[in-house]
Amino acid sequence: MPAEDTVFYVLYDKFMFWSIIVAIFTFGWLFTAILRYRDGVEPDTTNIDHIEVGAFPVDRHNTTLELMFYIVPTFLVVWLTVMALGSNSAVWNFDEEAETFDITVNAYQWYFEFVYEESLTWEDTETGFDVAWSAGSMQVTSEGNTDSTVEVKMGTIKTELFFNGTDITGIPTATYSPFQHNYVKVFDAEGVLIHTWEHIPVGHKLITPSNPMIIPCDEVIIANMHSKPVDASDTRNVGVQHAFWVPEWGMKEDFVPGLESGTTLGFIPDDAGTFPIRCAEYCGMQHSIMTGEVMVVAREGMTCDLDTGVKKSSTSSASNYDGGEM
Repeated sequence: MPAEDTVFYVLYDKFMFWSIIVAIFTFGWLFTAILRYRDGVEPDTTNIDHIEVGAFPVDRHNTTLELMFYIVPTFLVVWLTVMALGSNSAVWNFDEEAETFDITVNAYQWYFEFVYEESLTWEDTETGFDVAWSAGSMQVTSEGNTDSTVEVKMGTIKTELFFNGTDITGIPTATYSPFQHNYVKVFDAEGVLIHTWEHIPVGHKLITPSNPMIIPCDEVIIANMHSKPVDASDTRNVGVQHAFWVPEWGMKEDFVPGLESGTTLGFIPDDAGTFPIRCAEYCGMQHSIMTGEVMVVAREGMTCDLDTGVKKSSTSSASNYDGGEM
């Protein structure tokens, strides 16, 4: 969801267009009046509608023109207001039939915490690798014969396996559980991450800057946002003001300290990839280091391509994520 895809970007263009039109007429008449009716220019006495400097032409006036001075600007302001309100409806009133994904975003001094209210299972596509689970056993398949290393994490247990490029079945005694954090990562011979499969359970937490916020593409993301105090035992401390800002999306929402219900941010990411997060509200001495990333991924078995109606993913989306656990 680049900034140019957002409704506010389109709205900006519309407002800019009409501002230029109004400016052309306004400043055009202003400079014309300055040149024609400036002090020192003799009035045209042969024209009954002449204008004298410092005198209001009360004897003759154009009623239609004067009414247009009120009617046209009024219609323009009303139309721009309706257009602006319509954009708000498009942003905040999502399609009730659209898929939603709920996540809680907590802001501390000085990091973001992402708490998953729903589980998410995702996998890179178009990498030549595939991860599948059957009866608790993990299987990795590859289209090539490149030697690689497979790192498997199931809950708190991590295991590394050598993969020679053919089908591999590993960890046969491990029990897959949807209630724990699991991932399978494939690294090439140089140790570069080339494929990721991951399951994030309900209640799992990811914290910046070491971990990104991972969300599925083409779904309505509902982020419930809270500002949290550093010391929860001090009831006088209700946190400080923060702002969740993704510059490439043109999207920002404030964390309001002391607001129990928090604030809500809704958006629909449609491009797979990794995008920077910034805190856009001064929140203390280390405000500048309050950064992070949001990673848009495809659910397992899906891609992220809106143009074809089929979701399409990006293999680069996992390149900066090490699968750290909290």
